[in-house]
Amino acid sequence: MLRVLAALFTLVPLLWTIPAGAQGEVGDTYCVGGYEGTPPNVVAACDRPDVRAMHPRWHFHNWVTNGRECFACYDENDSTCETKFLQRNQGTWSRGNEYDCARVYGEMHTAGVVVEHIINGEPVTPPPPPPPMQLEARVERISPGPYTAGDQVTVVGAVRDEGGALRRITGGTFRVTDASGQTTEHKGTVQPDGTVSAGFSLPPSDSARIEFIPERPPLGDNETLRAAASEAQSLKVEVCTFRARVVQPTVHEALVAGQSTPLLARLFDAAGQVPVASPPAGLSLEFTVQVDGEKPQVLRADSGLAATWTPPASPKPREVRLSAGGRVGERVVCPAGEVSATVSDLGLGFDTSELPRTCYVGLPCQGTVRLLRPEPGTGRQQVDALLADPKVEARVVDTGEERYRGPPRADDRYTFSATYSQPGNMSWSIVFQTPKGPVAMPAHEVRVRPPLKLELPAELDFGTVAAGSSVAKACQKLDFSGSQAAEEHRWELRAEGLGGCQSRPVLRFLNALGQEDSRGLEPSLGIEALDPKDRRLDICLEVPRCAGEVSPDSAVLRVVPLTPEFKAQEKTVRLRWKVEGQGFLGCHGAWVWPSLALLGFGLLIAGFTQPARFPPGASIRVAGSERGMRQSASILLQACPGSSPGFYRDARLGLHGDGEVNGRTRNAVILLRATRGAGVVLTGLGPLEQQDRRTLQWEPVADLAQGHVPSPSVLYRAGGTYFKVEL
Repeated sequence: MLRVLAALFTLVPLLWTIPAGAQGEVGDTYCVGGYEGTPPNVVAACDRPDVRAMHPRWHFHNWVTNGRECFACYDENDSTCETKFLQRNQGTWSRGNEYDCARVYGEMHTAGVVVEHIINGEPVTPPPPPPPMQLEARVERISPGPYTAGDQVTVVGAVRDEGGALRRITGGTFRVTDASGQTTEHKGTVQPDGTVSAGFSLPPSDSARIEFIPERPPLGDNETLRAAASEAQSLKVEVCTFRARVVQPTVHEALVAGQSTPLLARLFDAAGQVPVASPPAGLSLEFTVQVDGEKPQVLRADSGLAATWTPPASPKPREVRLSAGGRVGERVVCPAGEVSATVSDLGLGFDTSELPRTCYVGLPCQGTVRLLRPEPGTGRQQVDALLADPKVEARVVDTGEERYRGPPRADDRYTFSATYSQPGNMSWSIVFQTPKGPVAMPAHEVRVRPPLKLELPAELDFGTVAAGSSVAKACQKLDFSGSQAAEEHRWELRAEGLGGCQSRPVLRFLNALGQEDSRGLEPSLGIEALDPKDRRLDICLEVPRCAGEVSPDSAVLRVVPLTPEFKAQEKTVRLRWKVEGQGFLGCHGAWVWPSLALLGFGLLIAGFTQPARFPPGASIRVAGSERGMRQSASILLQACPGSSPGFYRDARLGLHGDGEVNGRTRNAVILLRATRGAGVVLTGLGPLEQQDRRTLQWEPVADLAQGHVPSPSVLYRAGGTYFKVEL
């Protein structure tokens, strides 16, 4: 559904009207505004490009509510959302929780509404309406190639306006199309800078096209999104013979802007494991260097797989990514990953890999930043001399509060340590005041969340269930709604103590296609997230088809938080049920009755189709004397009255003493019966004689009682009746 919102920068002055008592003190800087989306994934009015442009150190701090709606509060790298806005508006505004906001208010469409915006104690006047503007989705970056099928690539997508300003979005998907036209989609993750990133393996194809499909951002009246998806970026997928790894600079190395930096690569086999001692003839290798905010550079390596590069000016430390790839004739050299380093004017960098992204109220929150210096050389000497200057001062700042002020640490390690009493977004930073100017670590955001307090029912009782019931007939809710912050964690569900049981507990849910699905809980099942609007899971029971049983005392469901800080809160939920068995027909009736009906129908059909019929050409000639046989005419057996077979009865005819042949067999002299093997047999009580063709003597038929197979050339006599059977 398209949402048309008034743009933040075209809002009428009413939306920017400051409530009574909102006039701030000098130094107060914050913004309270609406949002678009469902918390915590939203686009906020106070984070729009024109608002952020007024603030060099802007960050989301917390959620606030007036009891009717939720709003997002932004401030500088401090706590004025609490120390100024909330304190001044006690009784009207209070701290909010993003998941409570999602449950109570759901998705909001007020990303153009700014309730209060103060800079240095003064209300902000809304800017004039800007001209029409188009936003464009882009594939910002693809990790450098060449590529081979199965290579892991990283892609970054973004939405920018015509001036190149980044428009924050709540998510996006990357669509990959191979040479055959088959597509796969990969969900991206929103990064702190507002871009969306995803990693995936290239398909087994000789080419691939990558498009970025952003979740639609809120649009002002003057804005349009040029297309729902970005322009496709094409990749050629080849077969790698070698891989190249950048070995200089090293990972996390600090580089000095403006100072010539050597680049060096090493060659490995196609798996990237075995070094190649001497590069093959004809090797052409290139370095790809990407500095944040700059266009990528490609530098040709010499025969020693080396090159030099001069980093650009960087008043603030920036990340630089380096990789190497190329060709050997028709063969391809693929990169063996990327190396990430740091570049700045003073040659200082910061390794923040040991800093947390999330902490919890009441629990220690700590992490260490390692100051990065250049490798030994001229740049290192300059940095060492600078940091040894007694005028240099280091400041460790936690959301506007100094945690340390003094000379640089000798071990280059700076620790943040705090225990927070309330949820919020903290901003950690380090600033070095030097004679050459300040050097600041990019602000590191830490989400402080409420601690988990897990409360679950003591047992799930499925009651009495009839054997053979569908899984939907026996379900209970595993209810997390009495817990605190349960929706913010991942979970493991594990059914135990089911030995000897045929019944099995399963999780029932709607899959990505909106269809009902289920997953077993043995040995375990991971839950990525609970629905913040309905913190309950459907646990159902798969029961045996026929047998009855009662749950053992050992049957339990273990619910384990996967957040390390709260694993001790694991809960055990007792499982109870009783299954009523069914009798033979109750259990197997579903197939017994249809089988019997099918069998009966088959027997009915067989009763009419299985009995033997007289062969089409079979006939009989009958006369009252041996001489009369010469003038007698042949009578087809199938033409005789009553010659058809009956229900499970072979066709039969009676030969009577008066020479009649019909279906009446009582008092018949001889009985003619159709058979599947012989065609026709003669039976009866006799006497029946046959004439020997050589001696013309009459001899009795000995096997009449068992069934005599007549010979077409033999003359038979039964009393005064003569006949021949012709087949």
